[in-house]
Amino acid sequence: MTSLVPSGAQPSSVPAPRWLGAIEGIHEGIVHGWAVDLMRPDARVVLEVCMDDEAVGAVIADVARSDLSDAFLKLGEIALRLDSCHGFVTDLGTLALRGSLSIRVANTDHVLSGALPIDTLKAPPAVALNQVFGDGGLRLHGWAIDPVDRRRVVGVRAFLEHRCLAQARAERELPVLRSRQVGARGFELDLPPDLADGRVHQVRVVDENGIALNGSPVSICCHAQGGRQLLTMAEARDGLLGALVDGYERHWPRCMGMTYYREWSALFEELAEPPVFESAPCIGVLVVSRDPSVPVDETLACLGRQTGNLRVVVERVDDGWTDAVEHALRRLLEAGCHFIACVRAGDRLRDHALGKALEGFVSPNVAIVYTDSEAADLPWFKPAWNPEYALASDYPLELMLMRRAIAERAIGAGCAASDSAALRWQALAAVWDIADHAVVHVPRALYLFEYALSEAEQAARAAAAAEALGRVEPAATLVTQPQPGAGFMPRRLQRLPQAADGPLKVSVIIPTRDGLALLSRCIDSLFAHAGTLDVELIVVDNGSVEAETLSYFEEIRARGVRVLPMPGPFNFSALNNRAVAEASGNILCLLNNDIEVLHEGWLEELVGQLMRPGVGAVGAKLLWPNGMVQHGGVVLGVGNVAGHYGNRLADGDWGDQGRNQLLQRVSAVTAACLLVRKTDYLRVGGMDEVAFPVAFNDVDLCLKIRRLGMAIVWSPYARLLHAESASRGHEDTPQKKARAGREVDMLRQRWGDVLFRDPAYHPSLNLDVFSQVFAGLALPPRSRQPRNGCLDLWQN
Repeated sequence: MTSLVPSGAQPSSVPAPRWLGAIEGIHEGIVHGWAVDLMRPDARVVLEVCMDDEAVGAVIADVARSDLSDAFLKLGEIALRLDSCHGFVTDLGTLALRGSLSIRVANTDHVLSGALPIDTLKAPPAVALNQVFGDGGLRLHGWAIDPVDRRRVVGVRAFLEHRCLAQARAERELPVLRSRQVGARGFELDLPPDLADGRVHQVRVVDENGIALNGSPVSICCHAQGGRQLLTMAEARDGLLGALVDGYERHWPRCMGMTYYREWSALFEELAEPPVFESAPCIGVLVVSRDPSVPVDETLACLGRQTGNLRVVVERVDDGWTDAVEHALRRLLEAGCHFIACVRAGDRLRDHALGKALEGFVSPNVAIVYTDSEAADLPWFKPAWNPEYALASDYPLELMLMRRAIAERAIGAGCAASDSAALRWQALAAVWDIADHAVVHVPRALYLFEYALSEAEQAARAAAAAEALGRVEPAATLVTQPQPGAGFMPRRLQRLPQAADGPLKVSVIIPTRDGLALLSRCIDSLFAHAGTLDVELIVVDNGSVEAETLSYFEEIRARGVRVLPMPGPFNFSALNNRAVAEASGNILCLLNNDIEVLHEGWLEELVGQLMRPGVGAVGAKLLWPNGMVQHGGVVLGVGNVAGHYGNRLADGDWGDQGRNQLLQRVSAVTAACLLVRKTDYLRVGGMDEVAFPVAFNDVDLCLKIRRLGMAIVWSPYARLLHAESASRGHEDTPQKKARAGREVDMLRQRWGDVLFRDPAYHPSLNLDVFSQVFAGLALPPRSRQPRNGCLDLWQN
């Protein structure tokens, strides 16, 4: 039972201590207990671990302990301000255990109750007797041991409020628990599928006496996925289920490889029933024929199978008639068409595709709608509005529908040219400043390429994109980036810092604690590739003690580097926040000390992208020392939380439709290298030091910036080497695992179903951690409702 009375407590006339807490036990080198600050109930107490009164380590009391909530009720009104995250667990590791163990509040003389000779602490700690954990999905794992009779099997149950969701007996040996040394006292709880709705559910897990297990409540936030879901679908077909079984022999469950797209598509992409509209709008379809050898019959036949009121014009385009598209467009407008679409001669649309695309016009604010496409039995699952990637790849052009007013504006501006690509690019340019709201993606593969784009078509699209960029962002340029077999002409969007940006100063902030070899390599590479920008280097010293490191600090101070001392437990968020307050630059570059710059111009590339309109933060392409990609942007929802893109790609690999080589928007980038304006960093409150001291602080920061309506951009043109976790190590101790689990849980609770609606990713693609993102098909797809480019589904 957790006691709230400190040892040696005095009568009530004596003022109560500011801190309460206790050491509860030590087992196999793991010390555990709890501590609270009664003057600051929302704070996490920093503690010093002492042996014979000599400090040997530090720990933060920030571990979730479900048993503390009930115990805190004895404190009266202050209990209402206390949550359950005041436990601590610290691993003494290889320290020689000797003498008496005590724990005191850092920088004070206050010692927690429970100081005992180490050789008397033999019993397993209370927190080792039970635990429940999960990954945000529908299966929970854990263990439960009877503290009195370890041979007795304990029963556990899961509740959502008063509803019993599942129950089990803790009598299994689970592979996931082998490292926990709990024997055959593990359990699994399979929660009902109705919880897989993308919302956050707090599931309480208790033993047979109703006492909450450690780790309870567990946050559940996921969508239904996996082959089991197909078994409940009346329309499931034998062909798909047979392919699924075959796929399971090659992949982990919960997704299917792209080789099974034909079977998957037959179930999830074919539209059995046409969309129903109160009044059928008139759609004008411009069929453009550039090659007389390509038959147009199949295209016209598929248009005949569309629902609604259609007007079709077939126009032959050649170099001798430059106003062909404009002439055809005028004919459609004169016919009273409300919407305009362009189709290449020879290509096809799925049945009812145009009606399905019209569903994207969900409000008068929507001006343009585009869909996914398919070629050679492989899909191009596209992001929501992503202008950088669009300029690099032309991805929104098929299938695109525009309102009549947008087409009229293109004609009025004299933009229509000899190819329909120019019409579509100028339509996008017409709404560029409001495109996050005005351009909507219908995430269905409705357009079927039957013929690859010719070199002439690719070149015409590239020219049209460059002309559109010149209208909307004259400070930037497009440079062709050849890639044989890409299917389009890739381009690089270049935008370097300019005088019009005003005075720019970059404060590069590098937290460190010793690790001299890493830090010196990082600093040397920064000086070697300094570039032309005004740069301030700030090293945040988190309590370095090695003589060589301290000597190095003096050396780099002489080279103009600022060294800010900030001792104490490692808290990446707090270290950066402190440095930002001291920084003199108007641009911040958060940089890990295990980063090495690889080439000239890296900082100019990132700063130039940050200076573009609407951009809130920028990240770089990070490589492991073996040349594999460590970071290609963050994809939300991976493993029911978030993960990096590109971990199974080499630096030079093309990636899915160029995703490893082209500039693009993402929902978050890693703070191992992250650039942001200082004003924006402060505007969102910086990094959250309490909720995310080590992990996911960068994801949370980026999502706060996105919620302001600003974009996060990832650039492959700034390449850095990253020895990930070389400086702070891996999550390989009980304390680190507990802290990491709490941070994952906090991210799920704070952002909920936003994690499953990444505008830069597609709801038909996998989110399981065992498969590379962009490489698997979701089973079943998540919600494929029309979406815009905002972080939240709709911000009109």
